[in-house]
Amino acid sequence: MNPAPAETLPERFKPRLLREPSLQITPLGGLGEIGMNMMVYRWDNDAIVVDCGGLLPDPSLLGIDLVLPDYAYLHPHRDKIRALILTHGHEDHIGGTPYFLRDFKIPVYGTRFTIELVKSKIEEHPHLADIDYHVIEPDDAIVIGPFHVTFLHVNHSISQTVSLAIDTPEGLVVHTGDFRIDSTPTDGRVFDYEGFAQVGRRGVLALLSDSTNVDRPGYSQSEKDVARELDALIHRARGRVLVSLFASSIPRIQEVVNVAKRYGRKVHVAGNRLVAATQIARGLGLLRIDPSMLIDVDQVEMLPPEKVMVIMTGSQGEPRSVLSRVALDDHKQIRVREGDVVIFSARVIPGHERTINNLINHLSLRGAEVYFERTHKVHTSGHGHAGELATMLNLVRPHYFIPIHGEYYHLIKHGRLAVDCGVPPERVLIAHNGDTVQFADGQGALVGRTPVGRVYVDGRGVGDVSPEEIRERRKIAETGLVLVLLVIRQATGEILYGPELMSRGFVFEQVSKELMEDAKKAVLTSLESFSIEMIANLEEVKEEVRTTLRRFFNRALNRKPVVIPVVMEM
Repeated sequence: MNPAPAETLPERFKPRLLREPSLQITPLGGLGEIGMNMMVYRWDNDAIVVDCGGLLPDPSLLGIDLVLPDYAYLHPHRDKIRALILTHGHEDHIGGTPYFLRDFKIPVYGTRFTIELVKSKIEEHPHLADIDYHVIEPDDAIVIGPFHVTFLHVNHSISQTVSLAIDTPEGLVVHTGDFRIDSTPTDGRVFDYEGFAQVGRRGVLALLSDSTNVDRPGYSQSEKDVARELDALIHRARGRVLVSLFASSIPRIQEVVNVAKRYGRKVHVAGNRLVAATQIARGLGLLRIDPSMLIDVDQVEMLPPEKVMVIMTGSQGEPRSVLSRVALDDHKQIRVREGDVVIFSARVIPGHERTINNLINHLSLRGAEVYFERTHKVHTSGHGHAGELATMLNLVRPHYFIPIHGEYYHLIKHGRLAVDCGVPPERVLIAHNGDTVQFADGQGALVGRTPVGRVYVDGRGVGDVSPEEIRERRKIAETGLVLVLLVIRQATGEILYGPELMSRGFVFEQVSKELMEDAKKAVLTSLESFSIEMIANLEEVKEEVRTTLRRFFNRALNRKPVVIPVVMEM
């Protein structure tokens, strides 16, 4: 598991520390990006993995369902991986778990809610069986080889989130995962100030801390503030209320349900993942809903509008999500009416802004009143603002600081905040995905780099779509496609059929008949100069057809579609 030697790397890397064994920390995802969080901690022949997240594809990743971190680096060392530890149940921390567990048969540790969410994902992969789950609670401590891990409760936008205090032979490391500090959380469980203070008093070698909202000054608003805003908006609503949020936001769902009950509204829960998450949460006692409040989808249209609330998926404008279908008037049972209220109670994941704006426009055109984070306090982030990040630094007082979970702008700004809080600048290590941070004899440095990338999930295919194929899909989407069918007699080189041209996303064939006929003539003319030997070389024929048509369409329309020749011999 050794990274590349430092002499082949940029100046930010230092020579490897000579003492072995040493503590090595390697991020495989989550640095320089929001999502795909995955961190490897290694001492000698033992390693643990913290989180294994996915990333929702942005619109440019055509046809891709999920993006995963590339953990090929771990495959040759599978016998060294001792456990997967999950800090909480958000997709960017557990989304890759089923795919990872196909390759690594290791124990999985997490809080009850996190483990149940993972189990629901595993059910979608029937070939996975006999997963070794271990449920932990805040304040629990476990031993995995040389790693002694203590779990600390933190606030976040999902129930049962923990940070990790990892005792290693080299020293104590704190891995915060996602966190915020909420003095008035809706579930009553406040941030574990004392636990972190005790860790700080012991002496912390390194702190790896969430950087997402470092550019937001002060402190995040409490979940109680969001509850008050939701109450006000729903109280004055005269039509139905549609609330869209993340399926895992159980504390927020509880507040929405409480408001519905307060104003006499029945609740329908729509969306497979939301239904699954709420069922799990109810079973664990994390979500309390009076069964008499729940209605099925047929009753949404039957009851008076002022008596109905629908909680649904689709806050990021995901294709085929409930809200997307409702906004496009494509849902069979739920339709937006004049006077309905739609609340987006979730943050916008970067890259989804245009999609969500389109949804808001469609909903507004159908008569709905739409509320979202930019206009009303209907959401608070699960990630601490700069004041909370400074509090963490002051509680833990680390010897070294490594910002994680953020784009490079966030990581660098968080590093500056650490310096303001007393960490010497030379002990702030800005790592990239694939970098290895080594600690030995109390000293830490970036010492090497491991090749990493992204793995694309497309349907049942995992990793079989390359970046080049993504670029090809993008090109087809941007320029269109022309398919050319040509049948040639093998013995004489005579063209028996075609060229037949079919356009998809380039020109409408019925309208552009003359253009397509001219294109066919151009192909025939270019092949007239081919000898029988050249005609027999199908690859040469394909390349000639491709080049001729791209040149022809570029001259005629100043456009270069993707041209796919299909040439057959008889």
